[in-house]
Amino acid sequence: EREIAKRALRAISFREEKEKMNVWTARLNLENMYGTEESLEKVLAEAVQYCDPLQVHKRLARVFADTQKIDKAEAQHKLLVKKFRKNHRVWTDYATFLFDQDRGDETRELLDEALRGVPRMDHVQLITKFGQMEFKRGSAERGRTIFDSVVANYPKRVDVWSVYIDMEVGEGDQRAVRRVMDRATSLNLSTKKMKFLFTKYLDYEKEHGTEESATKVKEKARDYIRKKASA
Repeated sequence: EREIAKRALRAISFREEKEKMNVWTARLNLENMYGTEESLEKVLAEAVQYCDPLQVHKRLARVFADTQKIDKAEAQHKLLVKKFRKNHRVWTDYATFLFDQDRGDETRELLDEALRGVPRMDHVQLITKFGQMEFKRGSAERGRTIFDSVVANYPKRVDVWSVYIDMEVGEGDQRAVRRVMDRATSLNLSTKKMKFLFTKYLDYEKEHGTEESATKVKEKARDYIRKKASA
């Protein structure tokens, strides 16, 4: 099987990076299952010469996790956040791994460390991803705290408001959903952004609320338009 894998690698065009990565992953899998630590290290050393080292280590982390070699998987994640600390995805991958191991509490410290490594331009995306993970797999209250801090600092980021609202809708607490919707639709943003937020709010009330609650949203939207027109 090793010889087949080697022949496949020689046959694959260097342009076909995805296929090449898949074959190297298969070789790493083989060595993990049937080889020794030394043979695995040898294949790893070869793989990072022919493929993107970031992707190779990510694949190896997944190989270890899938075969319940948790310590080795975590060692790969630690190596990734050390070597590629500016890449926000290595931090979210590590956080996902920790949630998989029922160690979500550790992601809070991890986020602080990530913010010290990732460029400021990627901070909002990074924090939002951690907030989503908290909502889906950890503590909704912690998720709210994370999102509240983001929208307080970046109130014009309608994309973040939208994700926050979706997370609350997923939780199913109507008061919490309306709390966020009311805050978002009380902002004084561009007409385009406000239209998006009001439409999202109205769609929610049509599906989950009453005719009265939908009318309140329509009236609030009309108030916004009136204020905008007289400004």
